[in-house]
Formats: sequence, C-alpha cells, structure tokens
Amino acid sequence: MANQDRKPGQPGLDFGLMFSRGIEFVHYLHFPYVDGGQGGEYPHSMRHAVRVIVLIVLLACAGCFGASRTPMADRGLSRDELVTQKHEAEAAENLDKAMQLLHNGEFLDPDAAMDYLNLAVELDPTLVTARYQRAMLYLERNRQEEALADVQEVLKIRPDHLRSRFTVGYIYFMQGRYADAVQAFNKVLDKDGNISEAFNLRGSCYVKLGRYEDAISDFTQTIARSPAHRDAYYNRGMANMHLGYSLRALHDLTQALSLDSENADTYLARAGVYMKLDRRDQAMDDFDRAIELQPENTLLYAVVAEAHASLGEFGEALKSARRGLALAQAKGDAQAVGVYEGLISGYSAKSSQ
Repeated sequence: MANQDRKPGQPGLDFGLMFSRGIEFVHYLHFPYVDGGQGGEYPHSMRHAVRVIVLIVLLACAGCFGASRTPMADRGLSRDELVTQKHEAEAAENLDKAMQLLHNGEFLDPDAAMDYLNLAVELDPTLVTARYQRAMLYLERNRQEEALADVQEVLKIRPDHLRSRFTVGYIYFMQGRYADAVQAFNKVLDKDGNISEAFNLRGSCYVKLGRYEDAISDFTQTIARSPAHRDAYYNRGMANMHLGYSLRALHDLTQALSLDSENADTYLARAGVYMKLDRRDQAMDDFDRAIELQPENTLLYAVVAEAHASLGEFGEALKSARRGLALAQAKGDAQAVGVYEGLISGYSAKSSQ
C-alpha cells in the first residue's frame, strides 16, 4: 500500500489512494452525471451526500498537489521595480494634493499646486493628469511653450486625449500659427463633432487665413450646438461684413448684443454696418454707446470722427476729433495726439471749402 512508505510524523492521509477509491466509488454508484446510469439502491439524498464528500476529497487533493508549486505572484520584485512602484505611489499622492486645491476649475493656491504637480511629473513622467493640469497652470501664467510641451507629451502617452489635443490647437491659435491650429482642431472634431468651441476657434483661424466662407460654416456649427454663444454670433457677423453680406452681419451683431449688451466692440461693428446701409442715425447711436462703455479709449473718437467725415459732416467730425485730442493729451498718449492733430488739420481744410 502507498502508506507503507510514510514515515512517522508525516501526514496520515494518502490522497492518491483516496482519489482512486473516490473515483471507484463514484462509478459504483452510477451517478447520472458520470455514466448516464440511474443510480443504485441508494436514496437520492444519500447519493447527493456521498457525491459532496467525494468532491471535497478531490478538491483537497487538488490543493495538496498545487501546494508544492511556488505561485508567480510570490516572486519578489526587482530593485528597479520596487523603486518604480514607490515613485508611482508618491507621484499619485502629490497629484492628489494638487487636485484637492482645485475648486470650480481654478486652483485656490496656484503656486502650491504647481509645486505638487512638478513633483508628480518628476516622479512619474507618464502621469497624464499631472501633466495636463500643469499645462493649464502654465497657460494661466502665459508660459505657452511649456504648456505646449506638456500637452504634446500627454498625446505621446494618450493619443486620444481630446482636451490636450484641443489645448494644442488653442496655443497654436494664440501664437498666430493658424494653419497648425486648424489641423489640431480637425483632429479634435474628427473624434468628437460636438465640441462647439473647437468649431468657434477653427472658424476664427479661417478668418485669419481669409477663408471667410469656411469661417461662417464653422460659426454656424458653433451656434447650432451652443445657441447662446455670443462670440460665435459676433465672429460670424464680422465674417459676413468681410464678404459684403451687410444684412446678415446686422442680424448676427444684433444677436450678439442681445447676449451681451455691454460690449463696445460689437456696437462699433454694428455701427459700421449701419453706415454701409445708410442708416446714419442708428450708426451714431451705436458709436455713442461704444464711447459710453469705453470713455477712456482715445481712438474711439477717431472712428466717430471718420464716420461723420464720410457723410460730409466735417463740423461734427471736428468736434469728435477735438474731444479725442483732449483725451489723448490728458492721458499723455503721444501717438493718439499725432493722429488727432492730423485729422483736425484735414477736417479744417475741408470744412473751409
């Protein structure tokens, strides 16, 4: 028998023997799940109990046989792996500290957040969230190249990171790299065609590139997704002005003012449209409103003066130019003083004719 080789003190169970006898016992009972038989004289409940015992024996054998192997998970990590694991844990901890300072999209203590994020990236250069959040802080400080480097690194790790792809486009736009920005926004919109601001910024790039029809199309897409997008209405209005679509421009600029009635630039733009439509009184009302909103803007009076002059109203043009000159002198704006002196000289000559 197998137990004859067992020495005193060794386990008393011979699992090999129990395994073989267990199998024989199963066959003797003719359980349906073994050979399709109907079972012997035993009641169903007894057959079930015996079956459980046999299964326990089999499981015990399996555990016994497996115990002699060393699981892969028990192997120790190498020194480099342990160091990497430690760094990743510390990086995650620093990132967590930084994110605890983030409320409503802004860091309560930007300097402390930057310190935590710098440590996180140093410890784990592949930590995407740390790099992206650091890029946002760089942008707030107008450190565009460093922000660009971070989001580009994120895209090497996660090519599908749309926020980083969008940020690349935004930085290119701010740097005047309009063609590059268009390519970046193309990739964003290829992945998600519902990002309204990507359409708006790409449209703004098209304006800078002189592609006004493409710009209008993008601004229209922006408005379809964000009906209260003031900038999209303003931008589309300006693009329509460039193409000579004065009535369309008037509609868009009026919509922009309905969303923000305190924007001087929009009043100036709409005043220009009114001038093209020979609606002089409405144009002057908009010019006056722009000056009310920005009374310290020395160049606004020059715009109004030129509007009067274009209508042959040189007396009114002189009044506006002199008001602008007085403001420029009070502010010590030598360049504006020179502009107004030139305008006054020209208007005076024409008004005396």
